[in-house]
Amino acid sequence: MRISDLFSLSTRMFRTRPTRTWLTVLGISVGIGAVLFLVSLGYGLQNVVLQKIVFNQAMLSLSVTPSSDLITVDKQALSDFLSIPHVTDVAPLANYTGQAALDDINGTIEIRAVDSAFFAYAGVASVAGELYGKDETGSVMISEAVLKLFGIEDPVSVIGKELAIKIFLNKKVEDQTTLEIMDIPGKFKIKGVVEDGQSSYIYFPLQELLNNVKVERFEQVQVKVDDAKNIQGVKDVVLVKGFQTQSLSETIDQANKIFSVVQIVLGLFGAVALVVSSIGMFNTMTVTLLERTNEIGIMRALGASKHNLKNLFLSESVIIGFLGGLMGVVIGFMGGQFFNWGVNSLAARFGGAKTNLFSYPGWFLVVIVGLSLIIGFFSGIFPARRAAGMDPLEALRYK
Repeated sequence: MRISDLFSLSTRMFRTRPTRTWLTVLGISVGIGAVLFLVSLGYGLQNVVLQKIVFNQAMLSLSVTPSSDLITVDKQALSDFLSIPHVTDVAPLANYTGQAALDDINGTIEIRAVDSAFFAYAGVASVAGELYGKDETGSVMISEAVLKLFGIEDPVSVIGKELAIKIFLNKKVEDQTTLEIMDIPGKFKIKGVVEDGQSSYIYFPLQELLNNVKVERFEQVQVKVDDAKNIQGVKDVVLVKGFQTQSLSETIDQANKIFSVVQIVLGLFGAVALVVSSIGMFNTMTVTLLERTNEIGIMRALGASKHNLKNLFLSESVIIGFLGGLMGVVIGFMGGQFFNWGVNSLAARFGGAKTNLFSYPGWFLVVIVGLSLIIGFFSGIFPARRAAGMDPLEALRYK
C-alpha cells in the first residue's frame, strides 16, 4: 500500500463520520489545552517572580549583616571584606530614623544612606524616575510607601519635587542617651521611586550623609564577587568572621525548586483531563473497528496484508492525536490570553500593575504536541492489532 493511499484511507473518517471524528479531536485538544494552560501558568508565575529579583550584578553579591550586637560592620570591617580573595567591591548601608517634609506635610521615615553601586548589588530598581548616579548629590529615592504617607497616588507626579530632611541621632552624654534632631542642609530632589509599598524609607547618598554625620557602624553591606563560582568560598570566609550572609542566587534556587513542584502539581491536574480525553479517543477507535469489520474483510479479500491494516488504524489514531495536539495548543494559548486579559482588567480597576501570567517555552510546545502523537499511537494499538488479527471470512460475514 502506497503512502498516498494510506493517507487517503486514514483521513476518510473526516468525510464519512465528520461529527464524531471532530468531537474526538476536540476531546484530545481540550486535554492538551488544559495541560498547556496550567503548566504555562506555572512558568509564567515563575517568570513574574524571578524578573523582580534577578539582576546581573545582584547574582554576584552577598548581603552581609552582623550576627549579633557584639559584632559591627565598621570601616575596618569593610576593609577586611575587600581584602578577601575574589571580592571586587563593597557597598555599605547606613540606617537612621528621620523625618521628611514635602510641601506642608511631614512624615517619619527611615533613611538608608547608600552609594549608587548598592542599587545594582542589591537588585534595587525604580518604578518611576531613575536611580541617582555615582557621586551624585542633592537627589534621593523614595519608596512607594512614602507616596502613601504624603497622600500621593501617581509616582510620576512626585519626580522632581524637593524634600527637607531631618535625621534623629542618639547622643551619649555621661552614660545617658539623648535624642538630637539634625537638619540636613538644603533640599533634596526626588529622582525616583522604588517598588515597596510596605516600608517608608528613602535612599540617601552616603557621601552626603558622611559630610554631615559621623557614621560609626553600618547596618548592612553588599559584597561583590568577581565570579559566581567563587560566591560560596567568599561566603565561608565571611561566616568565619562572625557575620551572616544571604545571596540572591540562593533565593532564586529555592524559588526554582518551589515552582518546579508547582508546575508538576498543575501538570497533574491537567493530566486528569488528558486521561479522560484519551479514554474517549480509545473508545472512538474501538467503535470504528466494529463499524468497519466488513470493510476489513473486503480489503483482506482484495489482497491487503495484516501489516497494511495495522498501519491504517495506527495512522488514523496518530492523525487524530496530532490534530488534537495542534488544536490543544491553540485552545491553551487562547485560554491563557483570555485569562490574562481578565486578571489585568481587574488589576487595572484596583490600581494594580499589568503583567503577563503565562509563559510558553518553545520546547514545551513541541513536547505537548509530541505527547498528543504518543496518545494517538497508543490509542490505536489495540484496534490495529484486532483489525490485523481478524479472520477475513468472519469479517465478511459480519453485519
